[in-house]
Amino acid sequence: MRNWTRRVLKRLELAEAHELNPHLQCDIRIAWITVLHAARGYSRPHVSASYTVLGLSPDKVWPAIVAKRKARLGIHYEQFFGGWKGESSAALPPKKPAQSVRILPLKKAA
Repeated sequence: MRNWTRRVLKRLELAEAHELNPHLQCDIRIAWITVLHAARGYSRPHVSASYTVLGLSPDKVWPAIVAKRKARLGIHYEQFFGGWKGESSAALPPKKPAQSVRILPLKKAA
């Protein structure tokens, strides 16, 4: 294993050890396994890492999360998560017009 791979794995280990959110710890573990599998020449390291940690293909992770949320919240799902990804945007706040945003010029280095 190359030196840079070891360094990346060590950084990910440290990040996982200091992360308090279990969902983010899981993401970091998937990243660690992905780097390891890529270093070993796996053809689709992110897929094998996702299966190792979650038991699912990366393409099926989000639908599984949504299905679990719907099962837990029942009829309240739409009230809590309504307006996301193609659903009605009526619950979202109005967008700020682009003209109202001022872009300041960059200062030139002396």
